[in-house]
Amino acid sequence: MNDYLKVLEKIKPRSIIYLFSGGKHSSLALLRTRDIVKKYEEERNNTVKVYIVYVYITGNTHPLNAYCAANIMFWHQKYYGFQPILLAREILFQECMYKYGLQLGPQRWCYVKFKEEPIMKVQLKLPRPQLVIDGMSPSDSKYRKNIIRSEFEEVTRRSNLKFTAWHPLFNYFGDPLQELKNYKEFECIVKLYEEYGDSLNCIICPYKTHKRYTKYAEKEDITIICDFILQNLRSKTHRKTFSRLASAKIVDYIS
Repeated sequence: MNDYLKVLEKIKPRSIIYLFSGGKHSSLALLRTRDIVKKYEEERNNTVKVYIVYVYITGNTHPLNAYCAANIMFWHQKYYGFQPILLAREILFQECMYKYGLQLGPQRWCYVKFKEEPIMKVQLKLPRPQLVIDGMSPSDSKYRKNIIRSEFEEVTRRSNLKFTAWHPLFNYFGDPLQELKNYKEFECIVKLYEEYGDSLNCIICPYKTHKRYTKYAEKEDITIICDFILQNLRSKTHRKTFSRLASAKIVDYIS
């Protein structure tokens, strides 16, 4: 802990912001850093404000994820004093999906419109310097392997927004659920993955595999979602994925 406290003392953040999706990686990042952050806050005579920011993707986040995430956030408000910030855009995911399809890449509309923009609006209002804590790791994807170079990084966004990013899972290669199982406050996260194979922060995601959609379909009938995509998306890849899901019966997945 002392080594990390020294790093925070060097950065001297006035605002510490957790980017929290209600998923296993952002949950583990919160678990692994919360005591360090709390200690730093106390040493600064509580002049530092700590926030947990969650974005509800209107039209695409499952209510179970929203309830689970909110429950964890309010728990940390009660026991750690971290302030919850729950956000949602006024536009629907389905409207954008109809217009643009499902894109890949760092500038895909689902990330920019529903994650980056609302979070940036909050950051621009908070005192600086800022430390932003996320659950990203180079092992997540080839893209993140290329852009994440160290556990602490200096970041510049649009509107000249500058902050320090902390990736506490930078060298992590284990199973987050195994660690989270030891803490009752993260029980609902573990249950979501056990039941649905996913956090359900985004039901539809261009990066999800057929296997993950199949796991979700074991629990809920997604034929209406399949119908929407087959009728409104032009992508042959996505149409093929959801055509297979629409044509199979639930019993096929569990037999």
